[in-house]
Amino acid sequence: MCPDVQTPAILVNGQASEYISSLDRGLLYGDGLFETIAVRQGQPQFWDEHLERLKQGCRVLGLASPDCMLLSREVAQLINADKQCVIKVIITRGVGERGYRPGHQSPTRIVQKFPWPDFPAGFTDPGIDVTLCNFRLSLQSRLAQIKHLNRLEQVLARSEWDNEYQEGLVCDTQDHIIEATASNVFFEKGDELITPDLKRCGVAGILRRQVINYCYHHDIELTIRDFSLKEVSGIEAMFVCNSIAGIWPVKRFDTTLFSRSAMTDRLMSVFNN
Repeated sequence: MCPDVQTPAILVNGQASEYISSLDRGLLYGDGLFETIAVRQGQPQFWDEHLERLKQGCRVLGLASPDCMLLSREVAQLINADKQCVIKVIITRGVGERGYRPGHQSPTRIVQKFPWPDFPAGFTDPGIDVTLCNFRLSLQSRLAQIKHLNRLEQVLARSEWDNEYQEGLVCDTQDHIIEATASNVFFEKGDELITPDLKRCGVAGILRRQVINYCYHHDIELTIRDFSLKEVSGIEAMFVCNSIAGIWPVKRFDTTLFSRSAMTDRLMSVFNN
């Protein structure tokens, strides 16, 4: 974590602590949500968008939405004088009785600060190596797009390789490519960008939304649709993105090689600075 003698690196319900109850439903059942936020120049990036997704997730899970002003103050408290770091916000249903039935207990609110990751320069130029995961995502439209705490599918997918790849693409049970283990994916075919439809599973990333909005406002042809694994052979370029890493071009997908495209360069110049 970021060294900081004045401010704690973790707040639990507003108090400096590294601990939650062993009866917390976030621990017992993954009953909660999280957001991971990039801090640059001392400011949380896309903060309003992260809050909106967090509130949407609360509506889906039937959780009380957090006090946004309080959460903003706690995030600012942890950032303190840091110019660049990573903030993670976790909301759980809180401590409850044994059993799946949700009660009306008070949610647990956790804010954490981590140091900024030191990504190798080669991840952006020439790009990363990506593999196809054998693991398949289950279809569950009610939980699609939100960042709930049940990340076992991503854990199992990521366990399939060590360090020989930087990301892995994950399909659903119908062999549609959905996302990478920790990022969203875009494909380039001619003058068109394509990103998978996430109505049935997957996480709708904040940077994914920013790229989509940029394309819509700058007359870049973009389609959101089911994307079959078989279609990869017909694309010219590919990139993955998330709020922390930004955009990483893909230079190799298993045995297929790609060049970094002018479109990817353009988007990287907008979102990686």
